[in-house]
Amino acid sequence: MEQRNLLLAVVLSVGILWIWSALFPAPEEATVDHTQMVTTDSSSAPSVPSAPRSMPELRATAEDIASASVAKTSSASGQGDGGNHQRYTVNNDLLRLSMDERGWLTDAELLDYTEGIEPGAANVHVLGEKTLENSTETRASYVNTGVVNARIATPFSRIDSSDSKQEARFQAVLDNGMVWQRTLRMTPGSYLVNIEDRIVEGAGMKMFRQVVQRNPDKSLNTFYEHIGATGFLDGELKKVDYDDLDEQKPVQMAALGGWTAMMDRYFITALIGDANRSYQYFYKGDGLSYQSGVLDDGVVEQGDAIFHSTLFIGPKSIPLLKSMDLGLERSVDFGWFAFIAKPMHEFMLWLYDYVHNFGWAIIILVLSIKLIFFYPTHKAYGSMAGMRKLQPELVRLKDLHGNDRQRMSQEMMGLYKKNKVNPMGGCLPIIIQIPVFFALYKVLLMSIEMRQAPFVLWIQDLSVQDPYFILPVVMGASMFIQQKLNPQPTDPMQAKVLQFLPPVFTVMFLFFPSGLVLYWVVNNVLSIAQQWYVMKINKAL
Repeated sequence: MEQRNLLLAVVLSVGILWIWSALFPAPEEATVDHTQMVTTDSSSAPSVPSAPRSMPELRATAEDIASASVAKTSSASGQGDGGNHQRYTVNNDLLRLSMDERGWLTDAELLDYTEGIEPGAANVHVLGEKTLENSTETRASYVNTGVVNARIATPFSRIDSSDSKQEARFQAVLDNGMVWQRTLRMTPGSYLVNIEDRIVEGAGMKMFRQVVQRNPDKSLNTFYEHIGATGFLDGELKKVDYDDLDEQKPVQMAALGGWTAMMDRYFITALIGDANRSYQYFYKGDGLSYQSGVLDDGVVEQGDAIFHSTLFIGPKSIPLLKSMDLGLERSVDFGWFAFIAKPMHEFMLWLYDYVHNFGWAIIILVLSIKLIFFYPTHKAYGSMAGMRKLQPELVRLKDLHGNDRQRMSQEMMGLYKKNKVNPMGGCLPIIIQIPVFFALYKVLLMSIEMRQAPFVLWIQDLSVQDPYFILPVVMGASMFIQQKLNPQPTDPMQAKVLQFLPPVFTVMFLFFPSGLVLYWVVNNVLSIAQQWYVMKINKAL
């Protein structure tokens, strides 16, 4: 009995601490100073000797544009999208995209998503640059494109006279005299951007595209949640960690079709390949800047080199991504418990269509799980009732044989057998809860549908902690009541350890998503009701 209680406490505690470490990872120490940041950004990274063909430079530099208009830009602004660059904008009803005269996509604003729930909150910018708080450093993300073995001599300028906001044509001149033409196209109701690059009379030339993150917050990438470079190549999800790129050579992979991307928890910028063409994908980094890119051989059309690309910049919404049939839904990785999390996520989305509130969907989910496991849980609580009725006899055995552990164990097993009680029968309720707990945690953590999803009253975002800590306190109280209903250990030390669990778990749950705490509270309340009923009919109270 004592071993069972202690085992359950340890298993559940380790599980909660596992999530805790994922939520609050230790910050990483910077390994490169500011001097190196400026130096590496103004020079080209060496190509990989073993590569089948040359890799693009680590990232484009200010030297890529030699015109006077670009020369006036400071070297610091050349690292990102800052400075005096001319910007051009295309947009539809969902996405506003900015391109500068270098051909870099330097800003992508999502018009249906905001940074916070407060009125007037700014829209989410998936691409862009910002200065870190209390620092002169900047964090930036952008998409740049380059022609292999060539540079821009004359910057991009818009050449079409159309007033269309969803399509624009541009032109630049390379240092070899060839003309580079670009067309950006967007369609209403879509986060896809179609890009066509044409090098006039440039047959045989090659191009690279890459999504770049400069000075990212690498501590967000944990063993429980992948952030950063990602790809879906040859039917397999590839997750490349920042640390791997810091310590190893650039990663190259050849694949038919597929996509490569940089992503965070809720949003992704992905370069999508043609399903019928083969590409060489690459991932690079130097501790400060990281690239997820693709080399494209293009096609030849009347002597011109044509490069078609599709870019997705938007939310990681599984229904949306599935509807495009590009494999982008694989970017939402539910981890080890995906076999539970995926149907749970789909069930909650289905419920949301009827109740229009994810909080109520979570409550209905708990009720459904309780109904599915009602019979085995009922049997488990019956075993616990039997154990509770044997409590006085167990105390007597401990007084008689407490110093003889072997005799004590023999007498206890004889007592269990005589009364047809399974001492491990009470494990089932917690064993069932643990995988569901982790699966729901991933659903709440990874699903953009849960982001800023309100419940009732003070709970206005189920994906973040309860602002007033009411739910965690209620959860702790329910856990305390459950302990009182459970058979008590005869070992005083173990009894004291178990008494500390409700306050310890309450403190840990203070910072968990309120949706997860809501699940746990409702589950505990229903469990208490069922357990009390079983104890009552078995006369164990």
